[in-house]
Amino acid sequence: MDLLNKLFDYIAECDPRIKNRILFNSPYPIISIILFYLFFVLVYGPWFMKNKMPYSLKTFMRYYDLFQIIANSFIVYKLLIGGVHFRGLSTNCDPPSYKTDFASMELVEGCYWVLLTKVIDLIETGIFVLRKKTRQISFLHLYHHVSTVMICWFYGRYYIDQRISFIPLVNCMVHIVMYIYYFLSTIGPDMHKIINRYKFLLTITQMVQFLILLFFIWKMTSANCDVAKNATYVMSVNILINFFLFYNFYKQNYLIKKTKKN
Repeated sequence: MDLLNKLFDYIAECDPRIKNRILFNSPYPIISIILFYLFFVLVYGPWFMKNKMPYSLKTFMRYYDLFQIIANSFIVYKLLIGGVHFRGLSTNCDPPSYKTDFASMELVEGCYWVLLTKVIDLIETGIFVLRKKTRQISFLHLYHHVSTVMICWFYGRYYIDQRISFIPLVNCMVHIVMYIYYFLSTIGPDMHKIINRYKFLLTITQMVQFLILLFFIWKMTSANCDVAKNATYVMSVNILINFFLFYNFYKQNYLIKKTKKN
């Protein structure tokens, strides 16, 4: 019972600058979103589409990709204004704080938008369901989306600072590149044919991102920064799982296929 009380106390305590924001004010909305997402893509969506022709959704996808490019660029801008930089890779550490100056609140705003975009990212799987692209709804895809939403909520609610926010900064930069590629691929068959040969680079970019973030976390913890060690361990394990899932995808879809073709 004492352990349960401590757990509830821990959940109740959060960054006061963000605790009243939608999605951050309680764990229940984000849990509900994840459960609805899994129910739709695994149960209701396939049942709904069973006897239907796949939807095209090309126009919707084009605007969705444009939104993601703009949203992720906006987040990168907010995080940079908020003071996120590559200092986290050095041995210098700033103590965590709940400052409310302009730069700090820009950082909070950026982190809030990180969670919003990760929730909106879940729409991507819904598009796969409606287009009957079930092959793309893999364990990698589901784990990556669900774990990213959970991690963003957890760190956004409890650990917003200039060091930790380096992680979404890198991630959003990668997503800008990804969604530029996706947008270009919707322009037409000729453009799709030209850029499709470079699609493997997206997976490589994701894997390089994970290695950079693992190195960053290692530097931050080895420098004895005032960070919650258990939280960084959870983040590290999640990044490692994502790395190996993406590597397995890369091996199966590019290395093995290339070997068979040769």
